[in-house]
Amino acid sequence: MQQSNAAATAFYDHAGGGGSFNNAGPAGGDAGDAVMARWLQSAGLQHLAFPLTSTGIDQRLLPNLLMQVNVLLIAKEQSNTDASASSFIANEKEISTRENNVAKIKVVVRKRPLNKKEISRKEDDIVTVDENALTVHEPKLKVDLTAYVEKHEFCFDAVLDEHVTNDEVYRGIVEPIIPIIFQRTKATCFAYGQTGSGKTFTMQPLPLRAAQDLIRFLHQPVYHSQRFKLWLSYFAIYGGKLFDLLSDRK
Repeated sequence: MQQSNAAATAFYDHAGGGGSFNNAGPAGGDAGDAVMARWLQSAGLQHLAFPLTSTGIDQRLLPNLLMQVNVLLIAKEQSNTDASASSFIANEKEISTRENNVAKIKVVVRKRPLNKKEISRKEDDIVTVDENALTVHEPKLKVDLTAYVEKHEFCFDAVLDEHVTNDEVYRGIVEPIIPIIFQRTKATCFAYGQTGSGKTFTMQPLPLRAAQDLIRFLHQPVYHSQRFKLWLSYFAIYGGKLFDLLSDRK
């Protein structure tokens, strides 16, 4: 912006000989016209780039014209600067968006089979699994007591059917997060569900498997030299109370 102001002022002084355009001679007028033409073209006003001596324009209006050209040039430079800044901000947002898109929470649903009581009652299995989605088939009645089934579909990061073993659960869900801990990142795996949904059955073997893998990583030379330490606690929360399972449930 400072360069544009200086250039316009210098041109005005040079062409006018102290601020007056009327004193410029033929040679000076041609030179002034050439400079003026370049400035007009750079400002997008090339249609005004004509020889000043061959027109009937009042020379006294040229200072105002120069001021307008200078303002346009400044606006053009500011526009280019804003465009560059906007592009930079857009790139920053794009990078930030890509980083945020990396999943930090993974939700996996495991379907349990019908238990003995449900089988004895000849109850129907109303949940079907299809890749990362499950569908609940809800029996309902219309106003006229006509029976129909309403389907509810839910999508998750993964859905495990009743045939998946605990070993497969560990290898597919828990094992991949073990190395993350050694990158100094916190990792948590917990089970959530109503009573009888299979939380205990699913979680019971997983901590032991995870501990074995943690110890295996600790003995690797790359981590052994960093003096990692392993602490273990085992708690149960029930009825609003916290029980220490490694200290006689105190």
